[in-house]
Amino acid sequence: MEERFNSNLIFNSFLILIPVNLLMLLFITLYRFVFFIYFADFSTLGALKIYVFKAFIMGLRFDMSVMAYINAPVTLILIICLLLQSYSIFRFSISFFRYYYTLIFSLLFFVIFVDFGFFSYFKDHYNLLIFGIFEDDTVALVKTIASDYRLYIAVLIFVLLCFIINKVFYWTYKELKFNERIINTLYWKKSTKFFAALLIIAVNFVVARGSFSMFPLGVFYSQISPDYFINKLCINPVHPLADTIYLKIKNANNTMNLKEVFKYSGDEQILNDLRYLSFNKDKQTLDDVFHKKTGENKAAEEIRPNVILIVMEGFGELPVLKDSPQFNVLGDLKKHFDADTVFYNFLPAGYITIHGIESIILNIPQRPFVNQITQTQDAFKPFPNSAALPYKKAGYDSIALYGGSMTWRDLESFFKAQGFNEIVGEGNIKVKAKDRHAWGINDAQFFELLKEKLEDKSVNKPKFIFAMSTGTHPPYKRPDGYIPLPLAIPQQIKGMMSTKDFNNKAIFELYQFANIELAKFISAVKDSAFAENTIIAVTGDHNLRELSNYTTEDMFVRYAVPLYLYIPPKLKNKQINTSINGSHMDIMPTLYGLSLSNADYTSVGSDLLNVADNVSLNIDGLAVKDNIAVKYNFTDNSFKSFNFDRETKKISPAETTEEHKKLAGYYKALMTASDILIKK
Repeated sequence: MEERFNSNLIFNSFLILIPVNLLMLLFITLYRFVFFIYFADFSTLGALKIYVFKAFIMGLRFDMSVMAYINAPVTLILIICLLLQSYSIFRFSISFFRYYYTLIFSLLFFVIFVDFGFFSYFKDHYNLLIFGIFEDDTVALVKTIASDYRLYIAVLIFVLLCFIINKVFYWTYKELKFNERIINTLYWKKSTKFFAALLIIAVNFVVARGSFSMFPLGVFYSQISPDYFINKLCINPVHPLADTIYLKIKNANNTMNLKEVFKYSGDEQILNDLRYLSFNKDKQTLDDVFHKKTGENKAAEEIRPNVILIVMEGFGELPVLKDSPQFNVLGDLKKHFDADTVFYNFLPAGYITIHGIESIILNIPQRPFVNQITQTQDAFKPFPNSAALPYKKAGYDSIALYGGSMTWRDLESFFKAQGFNEIVGEGNIKVKAKDRHAWGINDAQFFELLKEKLEDKSVNKPKFIFAMSTGTHPPYKRPDGYIPLPLAIPQQIKGMMSTKDFNNKAIFELYQFANIELAKFISAVKDSAFAENTIIAVTGDHNLRELSNYTTEDMFVRYAVPLYLYIPPKLKNKQINTSINGSHMDIMPTLYGLSLSNADYTSVGSDLLNVADNVSLNIDGLAVKDNIAVKYNFTDNSFKSFNFDRETKKISPAETTEEHKKLAGYYKALMTASDILIKK
């Protein structure tokens, strides 16, 4: 016979669940405090104490919202039990609650712990980069993560926390099972019970929504202060993870429309914003913006120069700027930087390698909100804006050389679709085990192979070679027998590194080693017959990620990479303005202008040697022109204004001027135009 059901069981169950939910909320708040202590730069937060307090209050709202979503199924089940008045269903339900809460809170803290690690690397909560775990070389990535001792501390704490969660909800289950009366509802009227149940549902809904305004609580509510870190402090990782999954699903087929995102009604609006730069003043259509032509170049016609574009893993600009006898990161590369052309007001497309590769190969910026092309069906499409096409039309042999596996992000298919004649990756390269690392081959072997490809006479054509190294990549394995030059880390760089990273000198040892091997290659070219007919361009895919504890004034150097050019004397026929702004998408147009005569090409980027003005920009919303900068905020379609010191590379807050507004407009228009080009 079924035990007698009464409403006390339900309403008392709600009361019993309150303390354990408060305990979980306390654990999450404790995590936020640890997050604050670990990542905060206390030298900059002294005047922002009130904002820190607001961040913890706002954080509580975010946390309570997550808790309400977790409790919503439990609330619904208990209300159903109340309506059905079945004791057996109630007993089954409380057994389910025990396992549900144990699993869901363990999963919640797993999400939180992973976000902590993600933030320590990218200085941001979950975003689309998290899917790189599956899209990158997963085995190499796991090895890199496993080399960090902090992982094992985190796992130990997580296991202990899961044990506590399991015990807490076992005790809670027993309390629910042997439910003693806390309040007596047997004498409540039916209408009172109805309104009490309605109130519980309403409270759950309101707390989950987190806001009484038009929109529910979301990441865009986190803009509570002028400080980037404080704004990130208040966010519960579940919210950006949910947004990221939504964006991933929505853009699985590359269907995100930036024209809608940036609220452009037509092409003329886009063109008006693009006309901010002088070379777009007379453009009448977007096709006019995309389709370009190099000038007549008699020297290039005569020489038919080889073109080598080298993208160095982690070749950030700040260590280059701080190079000295005590912090000798350049080695012999310094003499080449001093003798040749180097652009320092230069930004990479984004903050991961694939951002840079796609931007350079397709002559476009890396678009926000949008999946990398290599992770969509578009990876197998030949684009008219491919870097190799103008050289293919000019009779060049095009080679893509990667110091890692070409299966990474399916680069082989991508390069093949973009018209490269020869594709060489780690799988095609025979080197000894000691000359390999987790992500590919060492830079010494990489540059030896590049030299062989340049000198190869089996194809009687000039060569265009795109070469990407992998040497300066965690877990930073120093080549056997290498003795580093002095590396006393400068104060500014120390300030941008965590304690763990600062103690890992191998970061700069590998950075130095890569530069020395690059210098050997450049010297070999200059000391050979190729000196007269070979252009060499060198840039980085992104900065060293360990330089991540940045302040507002370090915003530019947080991302920046240099662009180096060796131009044979016969092709270098005019003074070059190296202070002009540039980005990855500008590299190929610059090389076209140097090496091809009257050649048509499709690009969103500009020839840095033949424009009067230009903008440095990246996927993260940063745009810089001359002495001003803006940082676009995608969550609420706003931007912040800054001054930019072209000598020190420092950024400082500024009052918004008309120029700032035009620069922000140009950023949106360029990203939208690029989206239109790719989808044509």
